[in-house]
Amino acid sequence: MAKPRDDKRPATTQPQLARAVIAHVTYPKVMAEGNYAGVVVVTFRIAEDSRVSQVTVHTANRKLNDELTGQLLGKKIQVPDLHPDDVCTVRLRFRH
Repeated sequence: MAKPRDDKRPATTQPQLARAVIAHVTYPKVMAEGNYAGVVVVTFRIAEDSRVSQVTVHTANRKLNDELTGQLLGKKIQVPDLHPDDVCTVRLRFRH
């Protein structure tokens, strides 16, 4: 069983992580078609090769979940101080 890490992620890491994720995301087609806007929470891990893995999109809309997962899965994200055991959480705000 892995031990939890005791150190805290530096405050600068979260904004860098959000910017890195946003660079790979476009406005989801399913949201545009329904004229929806809002915040979507996404959790994932960064693998040893700096690629996004284990993506979970936290909505009840399966099409939206699949679309955002497809946009992020396997993309390279380089943010200092991230470790493969870290679960990353990003809030994506979509506006019309």
